[in-house]
Amino acid sequence: MGVEEKGTVQGRGRVQGHRMVLARRVTLTAVLVAVLASLAFDCGLGTPSSFGIGQFNLLCPLGGLEAMFAAKSFIPIAAISAGVVLAFSLLFGRAWCAWGCPAPVIRRFFKRDPKPASLGDQGCEGGCSACAGVASALDVKESLRGIAKDSRTWVLVAVLVCALVAALPLFCLVCPIGLTFGSVASLWHLIVDKQMTASVLVFPIALAVELVLCRKWCMNVCPVAGLLGIFGRFAVRFRPHVNVDTCLRASKGVACDVCTVACAEHIDLHAADVSTQLGMCTRCGECAKRCPTASIEFK
Repeated sequence: MGVEEKGTVQGRGRVQGHRMVLARRVTLTAVLVAVLASLAFDCGLGTPSSFGIGQFNLLCPLGGLEAMFAAKSFIPIAAISAGVVLAFSLLFGRAWCAWGCPAPVIRRFFKRDPKPASLGDQGCEGGCSACAGVASALDVKESLRGIAKDSRTWVLVAVLVCALVAALPLFCLVCPIGLTFGSVASLWHLIVDKQMTASVLVFPIALAVELVLCRKWCMNVCPVAGLLGIFGRFAVRFRPHVNVDTCLRASKGVACDVCTVACAEHIDLHAADVSTQLGMCTRCGECAKRCPTASIEFK
């Protein structure tokens, strides 16, 4: 690969990362604006927990499953909602967690995301020529093993069992997504309609306990991430790929961990089990944006 071609690939990766991050921020802003518009003009858009346009309605996939478990019956709208969202996750993995969920934004605001341990002087493990940063082929057996090892999978199972036993979608009462938009709605009604309710205090406090005090909520606890992760592990489209010719860690053995630190899931693109780790990729674009040599591209 010539110098000019390498430069072109590098530039493309960095530009792509910046565009993805910008698009993600615009999308999250649009979600908030849509919620405020729904409150202001009573246009019935709802929130990502219960979204509707005209006769088209979608529910949170986990909320829909909880509702069916609690009712011990098949609910068409809940099944359709779950099917649509889970089909999307088969195509784009856990993109919702970066592009639609408000929880990561709140966590970053309070600086509550745990950081992975630094590589120190480890450099590139197993010989730089054999770095696994470019290996992203799907390994079904390893993906299934990853699902079983993910603590969020077991939290998901516990949530559904509780809904079945209690005959009530209990997690919906404490879901950070619902609490976030519930807090927005409560504050809106307080300011605009002068309606003071307990939710003005209860919702933000519950949200703070989950997302601010619990540092590893998103990585270890969130059952929504667990549900999307089951299907997202089999999504192979639009994953990060490393150019080993320009990557500091792959080509020169430098102990660079910028992409791992930037990743909300702390995915190590050079680990031996990278194909399994990439199953939890949220397509946020931060790794491509922050790579010092612009060696990461999504494709």
